[in-house]
Amino acid sequence: MYAIKAVFSCFPPLHRRRLFLFVMVLVVIFLIVQIHQQKTMENMSIAAIIMNIGKNTYDALSGSEIQFDRRVNGIWFNLSNSDFRFYVYSAFYDDRPSLLSLPVIRLTAVSDPYAEFSKRNVTRLYCVLRKDTEVKVVEMKGEPKPIGFGWPLNKINAREYIYTCPTLEGMIPTSVSIVKSKTEYSAAEVPVTLPKKPETKRDFCVCVQAAYGTLDPYRIIEWMELQKILGVSLVGVYVLSASETVLKVFKHYSDEKFVDLRKIDYMYTSEPSAKEFWLHLTPAINDCIYRHMYEFKRMVIVDFDEFIMPRKHQNLLDLVSYLDEVSTAERSPHVNFVFRNNYFFFDLETRNTSEHLTFLKFRKKVAVSPEGYSVKSIINPQACTHMHNHYCWGVTKNYTSQGITKSVDPEIALNQHYKKCHFSQKECQHQLEDATQDDIMLRFKDRLSRNVRGKVKQILD
Repeated sequence: MYAIKAVFSCFPPLHRRRLFLFVMVLVVIFLIVQIHQQKTMENMSIAAIIMNIGKNTYDALSGSEIQFDRRVNGIWFNLSNSDFRFYVYSAFYDDRPSLLSLPVIRLTAVSDPYAEFSKRNVTRLYCVLRKDTEVKVVEMKGEPKPIGFGWPLNKINAREYIYTCPTLEGMIPTSVSIVKSKTEYSAAEVPVTLPKKPETKRDFCVCVQAAYGTLDPYRIIEWMELQKILGVSLVGVYVLSASETVLKVFKHYSDEKFVDLRKIDYMYTSEPSAKEFWLHLTPAINDCIYRHMYEFKRMVIVDFDEFIMPRKHQNLLDLVSYLDEVSTAERSPHVNFVFRNNYFFFDLETRNTSEHLTFLKFRKKVAVSPEGYSVKSIINPQACTHMHNHYCWGVTKNYTSQGITKSVDPEIALNQHYKKCHFSQKECQHQLEDATQDDIMLRFKDRLSRNVRGKVKQILD
């Protein structure tokens, strides 16, 4: 205070008054900026805050660094307001010709159940499209498409959706927000990703639901090597939780460019409630589909404990080519294929082989699961608009006249599923008693064994 008085005393009275007014103006401006920043910080998700301070990487392994998406880094954008909760993981510019319309923005999101919005006097949603200094507000058309059955989020029901925003001709937005009125302000902006469009498409990408819980690093290696044998070129992996050893495996395949490795965090920073991870599973799958929809001809949707096995063909390319030929010959083209589930339970007798070769070790199976139960899919990414873990639940306009899904004959291909029996004790006993031998995996024995041993030595030993 004495220093300030000393400074002011150096000026003539008239200049002192002017200097005082100038300083007061600066103080007022400073306070206004601070208040605005405080409100912005309250409205922004942690993702936007971290994005603004330039946090581009995540140190996932001691002594090494995994590069995740630079703009999002796996954290959810919080677009919630006083009427509803709304979290967005990612947004994509969708200009597929099969839309038969102007491009749209697809948002992979989790929100309060949309059916409850109207009960809270929210009858319309608006999309705020931004590109540089240009801002346009457009009304969202139609309802969001569910990609899951929902689960309590922080003990209140929520559900997974794909929300769709229209665009304006000639404008490719760089970010998007969702508001409940044209005049509402949202500080959180979700970056809009433009999917890559290579000149040549590859055949298959596998999209896996978010990785969580206890995963066996040896089984992950075996699964990855089998996918290579089957003809897969890329696997989209989204890490919700995993051990350092499993992350080390993912990092290795990411360095090989066989895995697109990304984070997906919990929406709340506090301890998540039991099974809250379920809300994060299908957003990861849909992010993978939209991110790579122009790079691959087909997407395979499976989990880490299963794979689609051609029974009469050597790989997935031969299998899908055959299925397409059959559809054409029968004049009943189908957009997507689903494959019946077949359990190879760990409760069954095993064969003498390496403990790290689960698919070769467990070669007894129970009866094929009923139609529709725990099926897995191979989809056309130019058609599918919203994907559940088992089925594609909707297609673009150009494909609506075709059959959306074709169930494949189990004699042609199956989804082979490896786990302990999870049914009641009585049902497990019944199924295990009727188990039969299945040695189809022996066709890959030498190649798979050699490749797995090599990777285990390279990554884990």
